[in-house]
Amino acid sequence: MTPRIERSFVVLGGVGAIGRVVVRDLFESHSRNGILIADYNDAGARAYARSFRGRRVMAAFADASHSSQLAKLFQGHAVVINCTQHDFNLRVMQAALAAKVHYIDLGGLFHWTRRQLKLNSQFKCAGLTAILGGGCAPGITNVMTRAAADRFNHIESVRIRVGARDLNTKPADFFFPYSAKTIVEELTLKPWVFTGGKFQQVKPRTGWEQVDFSRPVGPQWVVLTRHSEIATIPLTFRTKGLRECDFKVGFDRRFVREVVKRLKAGWTARDFAKLPTPRGNPNDYEVSRVIVRGDKKTVTMDCRARANRRWHASAGDVDTGCPPSIIAQMIATGVITQRGVLPPEVAVPIEPFFQELGERGMKIVVKESKP
Repeated sequence: MTPRIERSFVVLGGVGAIGRVVVRDLFESHSRNGILIADYNDAGARAYARSFRGRRVMAAFADASHSSQLAKLFQGHAVVINCTQHDFNLRVMQAALAAKVHYIDLGGLFHWTRRQLKLNSQFKCAGLTAILGGGCAPGITNVMTRAAADRFNHIESVRIRVGARDLNTKPADFFFPYSAKTIVEELTLKPWVFTGGKFQQVKPRTGWEQVDFSRPVGPQWVVLTRHSEIATIPLTFRTKGLRECDFKVGFDRRFVREVVKRLKAGWTARDFAKLPTPRGNPNDYEVSRVIVRGDKKTVTMDCRARANRRWHASAGDVDTGCPPSIIAQMIATGVITQRGVLPPEVAVPIEPFFQELGERGMKIVVKESKP
């Protein structure tokens, strides 16, 4: 077996919007971090690697659909950060297992997460850590849930809400702030909720609710969508009596109606992905909120993020791309020692994680109230 190099990371899908932020954060976090940008877009990966002007960042072609090829590519590295679509998660995990490399992804949209959890015993026996959903939501939201839950003896409900505002765009603008494929699935697949102590599926595009986020995001309409947090949080906190858990994300209602209209007209996720995405001079804000109720009180935790113009990264890119870099470095340096396939609320140490987020401009705000 090839020995692992402590600070050597593979970013699979490293040329994508999130992958680019992961690479940038790894590069700027520590002068000894080595990064391999692995992407199907070979020319793009090599061009991005050259932009760092040094030997710490390299590039290689990678096809996420071929586990054996990936396993060879991963060998000798400490952690692989999977920034590809969730459809590839299981294959990439299996490649990491074969290569004896730790693993992180950005979430499995519930159904893939459930399948991935079944590899727990194999990763544990191999002495490896796999963290499922290490971005913002899932990721930051899971760790905030843990931080809030630690204030309770008994939990009744966990509600997760995410809202954003782009100050560069007008309400009438039609564009996809993140993966078109993911958004289409969020708006068309039946969401899972945890209600009455049981998992249940509900109709897509239901549960609309207006939430007042902090300024400058302000009031936003949010809707139930299928999300990875629901696959793990109810199981993690069942011993505290959790009975209700759901996830809602902010979408402009006109945007949703337009997506549905085009889908009915025959558009596919690939067609939506071809639409232009404004990233030249990002100027947006995102708030990820967790509301935990129980013990006759409510704890609300917000993570507030803003765009990083130097990186040409939106708020959503920053709060999704920086966390897996932070967590990967925690695994590589021994801050995270638990082995097996784990959700962030179980594996990630709260205070060190929040401190690292703060150093990257993300602010955690906590409010406790009683009825």
